[in-house]
Amino acid sequence: MIFNILKLLFSASIVFILSACTSDSRYHEIQSARLDECNYMADKEYHECIKRQEDSYDEYKRSRTTEQTTRND
Repeated sequence: MIFNILKLLFSASIVFILSACTSDSRYHEIQSARLDECNYMADKEYHECIKRQEDSYDEYKRSRTTEQTTRND
């Protein structure tokens, strides 16, 4: 009985950890694709495009949380 509970908790924690890693890697994958698109722009647009892609994943998550709370109010 205890073994089954431990197995369930371990499985749930692995799923939680993997889902967090997936979100982070998906963000960086999309950011990388956007940076590649910046390479085809003229100078002024290129620098603006690069600036837009400077946010880290944590900053992105914070801004999304702020936007969602603003919408819900």
